[in-house]
Amino acid sequence: MSFALKSLAAKREPKRKETTSARRCRISLVAAGTLFSVAVFLWTQLSMLAYPGWRWASFRIFGSGDQLSYFAEVVNGAHGNFSASEPFTETGTNNDPHLYYQILGVIAHLTGITSADAWNIGGVVLQIVLVICISLGAAIMTRRWWAAFFGAVPFLIGTLSFTSYSWYTLMQSHAVLWGAFAVMFPLNSESASLAIAGSLFVIFLALTISRPDQRTLLISGTVVGAGVGLLANFHTYGFLTAFFFAIYCLSAYAIAIRRRWLPALLTVALIVILFQVGPPFASSVGRLATLVLGLVPALPGVVIAIMRWRWRVVAPLLASALTASPQVVGTWLALQSGNAFLKYREASSVALGVTWKDALLSSAPLLLPLLMILVAGFHRRNALWIAYPSGVVIAWMLIAKNDVWGTNQEPYRLWIDGFALTAFTVIPIALDVALNYLTPRATRVARPSRSWRVVVGIFAIATLSVGGVSSIDWFRFYKSQEDQTLSLYTPVDNAMVAVASAVTNRDLILTDPCTDGATFKAVTGARVAMFSPGLAWPARLAQISAVQTSLANGKLTSAELGAAHIGWLVTQTACATDWAKEDSTLLTKVTVSRYGPSSQDVLTLWRMRTSS
Repeated sequence: MSFALKSLAAKREPKRKETTSARRCRISLVAAGTLFSVAVFLWTQLSMLAYPGWRWASFRIFGSGDQLSYFAEVVNGAHGNFSASEPFTETGTNNDPHLYYQILGVIAHLTGITSADAWNIGGVVLQIVLVICISLGAAIMTRRWWAAFFGAVPFLIGTLSFTSYSWYTLMQSHAVLWGAFAVMFPLNSESASLAIAGSLFVIFLALTISRPDQRTLLISGTVVGAGVGLLANFHTYGFLTAFFFAIYCLSAYAIAIRRRWLPALLTVALIVILFQVGPPFASSVGRLATLVLGLVPALPGVVIAIMRWRWRVVAPLLASALTASPQVVGTWLALQSGNAFLKYREASSVALGVTWKDALLSSAPLLLPLLMILVAGFHRRNALWIAYPSGVVIAWMLIAKNDVWGTNQEPYRLWIDGFALTAFTVIPIALDVALNYLTPRATRVARPSRSWRVVVGIFAIATLSVGGVSSIDWFRFYKSQEDQTLSLYTPVDNAMVAVASAVTNRDLILTDPCTDGATFKAVTGARVAMFSPGLAWPARLAQISAVQTSLANGKLTSAELGAAHIGWLVTQTACATDWAKEDSTLLTKVTVSRYGPSSQDVLTLWRMRTSS
């Protein structure tokens, strides 16, 4: 994780004496560029939601089914419940990483702001920090103040969907490929982990290039290692993407610095072996455990790095292992104990692979600058320029094709995360390479020949052209998301709060088909008889599932309700079922709350008579 960048720094142009006024002017210009990037980010990512009546507590509808499931964890924290339980029923065990949501819950609980405020402000602030880091990183690496104006560019790069109606590439099952703007938009723990990882990587490169001394390498590398490890407690895919990128870039840099072909050939051989050995290994030890096997090809470079830089590599690796251990060890122990949910989750990824054709076409806006950096790296014998694109491409390819080598954990999701993390980190380095070849400014190395300037110039023009065309995806996404929010403070939401306040015990609340249980949870914080199958399971999984089936069929029984510990029902009068007549022996009306002028605009809370 700690890249030794002294050789790169040695090739930098000599420092010139700078007057105080000139330094202040340069800092002011960098600050202006950074602020401009933040403003562009806010406009391109938030302005589509800024309609009359919008407020920070509005919840984004994009992927709302999944997001409200995660949001329930924040709501529980805001109400003082920080247990690792299934979020809707607050029973059972939640093995999914949820530290980020607990942090947001703590913030809401201590400050008194709403859960939605904590969710939106927390997510936006992390992404603003990312934009600032990209802007500052670009300015530091290139030593050009105007490079700070590129901080928001990664959020505009698309995947060349080439459709007249959509902004993503649709594949088999529900697998899709889309740009960073979409994966960052929901403000969930996945977007938070990618924002943190991108910020850490860019600032690490900038710091070690500007101050490549051993102390800086050790401290900054250890901070990055600890930060990447911490992401294991935030989001599984965000952590895996960041960790694979870090390990393979470290390995590639160590091999590039050494300038020996044997470790590189060994890495390639191990990748080939991985695709052959991985599937039978997964069938014997499990898919999740096979993820570790995906790191084996990086070992030659990692061993070289440890032997060469010792604690500057060992300390970050230990820090990463330490901060990741709570989630990793907890998941391993749960798997060893035969946790039914994890076994289901491990085997549930089917037909979600990424084809080579889709992967290459969709990643073209990023592959072009990566190839430019790699070509320039071999020409200049610059270890960083060789290692960065090599490590990124190998790591990205391995996580996106993990279904082929055995682990088969939603490869399309990992491809998307890899796209985002590449977009966040490639801008400063690509600018640095282009400027080194295309500007006449003197450097310590010989000015490149005209033919090489032409080659890099072609790459730069192609990158700008393809990237510009790909931004059509962002524009279509922007138009599709205009005004797409839930306020969580409508009259019907207020009616939910009113009826929930009349609940007198810890029995679960069932909602009728016209009342969304996830929204009821988000608004009231009450314990609701529902769950998200892919997130966590409640303690009485079978019993709650049976009640949901009976509810869909229009007939509830006291025995099923008692077995599921469900004691309350919330209904809307506008629903077709007349609950007072349908289940007169089962239900007792407790309270009603009107949310509109019509006689149908009524929410009713019923006490349900159950038998144990």
